[in-house]
Order: sequence, then C-alpha cells, then structure tokens
Amino acid sequence: MDIFNNVKGAGLALALAALPVAQAQAAFVMTLDDLGDAATPTIIYDGSGSDLGGPAGVITYSGAVGSFMVNVTTGVSKPVIGPARMDLNSINVSGSSAGTLVVSLTDTDFSGDYSAYTADFGGTTDGSVALDFLFDSGNSEFGGSSFASGSSAGSGAFSDSLTGAVAGGEPFSLTITATIEHDEASQISSFDAVVAPVPVPAAFWLFGSALAGFAAFRRRQQRA
Repeated sequence: MDIFNNVKGAGLALALAALPVAQAQAAFVMTLDDLGDAATPTIIYDGSGSDLGGPAGVITYSGAVGSFMVNVTTGVSKPVIGPARMDLNSINVSGSSAGTLVVSLTDTDFSGDYSAYTADFGGTTDGSVALDFLFDSGNSEFGGSSFASGSSAGSGAFSDSLTGAVAGGEPFSLTITATIEHDEASQISSFDAVVAPVPVPAAFWLFGSALAGFAAFRRRQQRA
C-alpha cells in the first residue's frame, strides 16, 4: 500500500506540473483521490471548468470519484472569508464496494504573522474520517507541516476543536486534508472543517500601547 500511495503521490505531482501555466499560477486548489484505483486524482482550480461556479474564493465539485458514487465538496477561502481562514465541507457516498477517498484543499499567499492556529471540525460517518491541518511558511500548495490532526474514532457523530503552534512568517499557505474510509457499499460520510488564526490577546495590545505611551512620555520629558 505504501508503494501504491507513493505512485499515486507522484502522479498527483506530475498532474499539477502538467497543467497550463495560467492554472498552475492559481493559488486555491482542491484535489479528490480514490486510493483504491490507479486513476489520476481529480484536480479543481478555483474558476476552472471543473469548478461549479460561485465567486472567486469558492470551489465546488459534484460527481463520482473512483468507487465513491457521490462526492459533493465545497471549499471556501479568501477573499470570501478571512482573515487567513479556510473552510472545507464534503459529503461522500461509497458505491458498490468499500473505498478510501482523500479530499484536500489548499490555498497560498495568506498574510499576517501568527504563532498559533485553530482547527475545528465535525460531522457524521458510517466509516471513519481523519483530518490533518497544515501550515507552510514556504507558501507552497499542499506543503508544510501539520499543526493539528484528529479523527472520528470510528463511525457515528464526531467533532473536535484543536489548537496548534505554527512557525509564523508571511506569505504562507494552508491545507486541509480529509481521509474518508468506508468498509462497505453505500456508506455515507459528511463533515465540515475550518482553520483560523488564534488572535493575539487583547491584553498584549493593551500592554504594547501602554509601553508606547510611556516611551512617548519619556521622550517629551527628556526634550523638556
């Protein structure tokens, strides 16, 4: 399975590289990949022909993906929501067999200097859903390291709210990856996941303002 997944990963990289330059420069991308087949992952750029429409910053796909007869997935990013937030919503139904589907959403060129991010998710599943949340100060699509991860821990309803430290720096990219596993036909999983920066505490700003005021007062005293 590891060898197969490596081949699939190489195929995704080649598919991304082979796209027209105008699309390759796009920052907001969704991929859908059934790990049980050798087909090239489905790649949807914001505003491309596979995107069902909506304003810039919204990607929607509806159709079959490999052994999954239903996939309806929407990703939302800047400039629709902000600051530096991203949301992934997905409904998935397996067809006549079991299967594993990986749904990924990435966007680049976020701004802001943050030291921590939150990852909130919830949904229901007949199988299992695992989510991974990445931050990349290198600003690459699907790049970076995980600052949070969680799962449904089996079938049924699930939800969690996580916080993780990030390296900071800008511009940066964000990625949400969901792995949906169904062990039978006609199973359904639906979920929503959102990432957002942790705001700097108001007390920090108050402290900074007080220091700035004190420094200005000292300068006036010295000039007097």
